[in-house]
Amino acid sequence: MRPASIALLLAMSAPSLPASAAADTLVSPTLHFTGGQWFDGRQFKKAEWYSVGGRLTARRPKRVDVTFNLSGSYVLLPFAEAHNHDIQNAYFGAIAPPRYLRQGIFYSAQLCADTKRTKDFSGQFNRPNSLDVVWATACVTASDGHPLGLMIHDAKQLGMDASVDELRSLSGAFYVDSLADLDREWERIAATKTPLVKLILVNSEDYAANRAKRDLFGKNGLDPALAPEIVRRAHAAGMRAVAHVDTAADFATAIRAGTDIIAHLPGYRFTPDKQASDYRISDDAIREAARRKTVVIATAVASRHHVKRRPEVAEALRQTQVDNLRRLIAAGVPIATGSDLVGDGSVIDELEFLDRLAVMPRAALLRSATMQTPRLLFPERRIGEFSEGAEASFITLDANPLRDFAAIRRVRIRVKQGNLLAP
Repeated sequence: MRPASIALLLAMSAPSLPASAAADTLVSPTLHFTGGQWFDGRQFKKAEWYSVGGRLTARRPKRVDVTFNLSGSYVLLPFAEAHNHDIQNAYFGAIAPPRYLRQGIFYSAQLCADTKRTKDFSGQFNRPNSLDVVWATACVTASDGHPLGLMIHDAKQLGMDASVDELRSLSGAFYVDSLADLDREWERIAATKTPLVKLILVNSEDYAANRAKRDLFGKNGLDPALAPEIVRRAHAAGMRAVAHVDTAADFATAIRAGTDIIAHLPGYRFTPDKQASDYRISDDAIREAARRKTVVIATAVASRHHVKRRPEVAEALRQTQVDNLRRLIAAGVPIATGSDLVGDGSVIDELEFLDRLAVMPRAALLRSATMQTPRLLFPERRIGEFSEGAEASFITLDANPLRDFAAIRRVRIRVKQGNLLAP
């Protein structure tokens, strides 16, 4: 995770986008979509749909404004990016959304945001003609925890003369070392009214020892003993809990605490003092994750940055990812799609990476990215399905991605809630 990139720090002094007024009232035309092959979760089949008031119906309405002949096209539900940090300030908020929509990604989760920096531009999202975004605006870590280390590193690169306390303030995270700290901060956390509370767990099995290592200042995570209480309070406030994890021990800690979503698959990086075995999720933890229906966002492609720095671990890392994913999938643990690639990739890269790992059939990959993950991010909405009354949102491709997976990069038409989006 890199919410505090150099671009973010530069954006601290950049002008904010203007605050948006109430969402524009769009009158969606009545559309008829004929021809084309539509993905049903397993294969592409011929179908015919209408969009009335931004909703799908198979019943022909009295009036049709426009008919689209989709013959030769393969119709897919829009993609969802469940783990990123590229719309967390005005700088990224201006440049990232068009890229999302071009790629057919209509839904995004931003997993360590700050309401002070999102409030001025958040009104442009979650509209019938824009990207839909959910922000985790309560990111809870230790006083010497991630993402503080990123802030310190980037501030030095920029020549910023900022104290640690100032950088903590800029990060937007909540810094907690004890139950007393949590009591003090909880009112502010609850006031964010965030749908997602994020816990930072980093090598939690070595929590005490790592806090004494000066070179790890800013790179640690929460005291694992606090995780159950944070999750309990989040659930009591109607919030879901998301856990950043690195090692298999972090994963087990998050599962025992009752976390709803795991934001990383262990094994996207190896720290120098760890072995591949430290990232192999235990069978017991996998069984418990399956029992609790805990969702795992794989972010497997995020490993590519680590492999560039440590190419010698590439094969061991790949084998660990394959082993963990195959056992999670076999146990029935839900897998969501997200990349954690800030500015240099998206969930499309993640899908291609998972396809190369060959851990699940392509139909299952597409189900995860276009059906399961959108509903994970926006559980109250009728999305991620072609059904009567569902939101009329889809993209078209020029080939069948079950045979030609590269087709996911060739989006022809984008329709969101009955509105045809411009190329």
